[in-house]
Amino acid sequence: MRRSTPAVLAVLPLLLAACGGSGGGERHTGADGGAKPRPSATAAPTPSRDGPSTAPTPGASGASGGTSGASQAPRDAVPDSQLTPATGSFTKTEKKYLSGRVPKGADPAAILQAGQDVCDRLSYTAKIDKDAAQGAVIAGDIKGAEAAVNGLCPDLKPLVTATKGGYADGTHAAPAPGTYRALTPSKDCSWSLDGTSGRQRTITIRKGTKTFTSTGCYAWART
Repeated sequence: MRRSTPAVLAVLPLLLAACGGSGGGERHTGADGGAKPRPSATAAPTPSRDGPSTAPTPGASGASGGTSGASQAPRDAVPDSQLTPATGSFTKTEKKYLSGRVPKGADPAAILQAGQDVCDRLSYTAKIDKDAAQGAVIAGDIKGAEAAVNGLCPDLKPLVTATKGGYADGTHAAPAPGTYRALTPSKDCSWSLDGTSGRQRTITIRKGTKTFTSTGCYAWART
């Protein structure tokens, strides 16, 4: 039996914020796992359910329909030849991640730091509650997860893959058929499928369903 879900929801914002940066960007972890000096960069604010972050993020995070942070390259991206930090250098893995991702005028070290912060938040939250980590990706509370994981922390790919096809709270037209499980739902979790409502934490969406509405369930993952 799962533990009390209200307690999980109460600490979720703290879990997401726990690994919010590396003290102003003075150090970072390279592709080989070792600590390496890095130029100072503005750390990205922690994603919050209270509103969108204004910091640069590795990619857009789809809160519905099953995407989990597909990369969206800026149109005016800095050429790869100009991707250099103020001091030191980027590893090959870091350069590959930054390629086509840094807008002109932006600090590439800050973009890299944002991606690494995503990896840190995902890893830390998953250690406490894997469902909470997956739900945060689906709901968009951890933005840019897919891009960050693919480029910087591939060991977390199974976690992000499990969020594919998930749905956050809200109303979704023409939902994909399948069986779904609510992740860290509140006691008031409820849903509606074409007007038929219920409170079960596992649902089956049948082919031809026109509308799926979820309230207080946070996020649904395909099973």
